[in-house]
Amino acid sequence: MAPVMKGIKEILNILDSIGPVVATLLLFINRKKLSREMYPIMFFCIIQLCCNTIATIIEKVFDGNNYWVYKINATTSFLCLSYLFLKKLFQISNIAFSLFLFVYAVINMLLLFQGDGISQFNSTSAAIESLAIVSFCLYFFYARLINTSEEISIPETSIFWCIVGIFTYYAGAFFIFISYKYLIHSDSATVGILWRFHNILLFICCAYISYGVLCKNYRTILS
Repeated sequence: MAPVMKGIKEILNILDSIGPVVATLLLFINRKKLSREMYPIMFFCIIQLCCNTIATIIEKVFDGNNYWVYKINATTSFLCLSYLFLKKLFQISNIAFSLFLFVYAVINMLLLFQGDGISQFNSTSAAIESLAIVSFCLYFFYARLINTSEEISIPETSIFWCIVGIFTYYAGAFFIFISYKYLIHSDSATVGILWRFHNILLFICCAYISYGVLCKNYRTILS
C-alpha cells in the first residue's frame, strides 16, 4: 500500500507539468486555426510548463530555493492573462492598460524589497493576483452573456472553456494562498497536501483548455 501511495504522491507532484504539456501541445498543433485571443492562453500554458518544470528540478535534483521561479510564474502568468482580458477581450485603451501595468509594477517592486521571490513565497500577493483574475473571469461571463448576439452560442467557443478553466484554477488557488501562511505556521506537514491540491486545480484548468481546443469552434466572440 505504501508504494502505491508514494506513487500517487509523485504523480500529483508533477501534475502541474503534465497538464500544461498536453494543453501546450494541442494549442501548438492547432495554432493556425486559433483566433487571436487564444494566443495568450497558449503563452500562459507555456509559462506554466516551463516554470513548474524548472521549480521541480531545482527542488528534487538540486534541493535549492525555487521561490524565484514561482514568483516569475505568478508575475508572468498574471501579466499574460491581464493582457488577454484587458486588451483582447475587454479592449480597454492603451493609456488605461499602461496605468494598470505601472501600478502593478510599483506594487511588485515594493514586495520584492520585502523578499518576495527571494527569501520567501508571498502568498498575499499571489492571493491578490488570483482575486483579480477571478474578477476578470466573472466580468467576462457577465459581459458576454449580456452583449453577445443570440446567433452566437458562447459555450460553443474555445475561449469560453479556456476562461472556465482559468476561473476554476484561480478561484481554488485564491483559497490556497490566503490559508498558506496560517498552515505553514500551524502545521507545515499540510503544505505538501495544499500544493498537490494546487496541482490538481492547474490540471483541471489545462483539461478545460484542451477541451476547448479539441471540441469547440475557434471563432472569436469579440465585440
